Amino acid sequence: MKLSTLDNILVEQIGNVLIAKINRQDKLNSFSPRVLEEFNQVLDQTELDKSVKVLVITGAGEKAFVVGNDVTQLKEVDTVGAYEQMVAGQQTFLRIHEFSKPVIAMVNGYALGGGFELALSCDMVIASENAQFGFPEINLNTMPGWGGTQLAVKKMGINRAKEMVLSGKYYSAEECIPFGFVNKLCPLEKLRQETLELANTLANKEAFTLKMAKNALNRGEELDIAHGFRYEAQAYAVNFSAPHAKKGFESFLNRKKQR
Repeated sequence: MKLSTLDNILVEQIGNVLIAKINRQDKLNSFSPRVLEEFNQVLDQTELDKSVKVLVITGAGEKAFVVGNDVTQLKEVDTVGAYEQMVAGQQTFLRIHEFSKPVIAMVNGYALGGGFELALSCDMVIASENAQFGFPEINLNTMPGWGGTQLAVKKMGINRAKEMVLSGKYYSAEECIPFGFVNKLCPLEKLRQETLELANTLANKEAFTLKMAKNALNRGEELDIAHGFRYEAQAYAVNFSAPHAKKGFESFLNRKKQR
């Protein structure tokens, strides 16, 4: 993958897994309009690159995953500018939620505000023991604006979402396990290994099947059960018509015959 123009994001491809690392350690890996622009460049290239089957998102260093939008630049914008920045962030995170390939958040340290929203927009979250999650916006007399209120309700239920958004408190990764959005907790020194193990498990699956299954799961959050069942059947049929499905069935039946 060629992304030589990036100033704030480091990319590393390991087999079929791409790791995108936001690299602004002096700013605790916070977002800015330029970082968001580069992040979308990574998504553009990842979408097109068939050699990449899983995307992992993380932050540089051990202190922070991402601490959200850079407040120093945000406080200088007017109402229209604030709205435009919120829409730009929402579009990016909705894009991750609907991305055609699995996306894993590898959370090392603080995931606050927009960083927490970024993690929640991913399909899975692997967190180190030093990770902390929170929506501190309420302490600045504002609120989440990159989809956090919606993502939090969907990922952890309305009561937990209200607690986190309205209190502004930081929660350790261990405290967040019962909330349901952390898939796995591990020591910091094993974070990369554990994340890559999961990523490689996914990367070994058929890419189109992963895409259709992810789409169906996303619709399961949004549709009533009858319409959800119908969507699932349609997604199943589309995948079933592809050559890889026939190959998968044949491979399974041949293995069964050989036992």
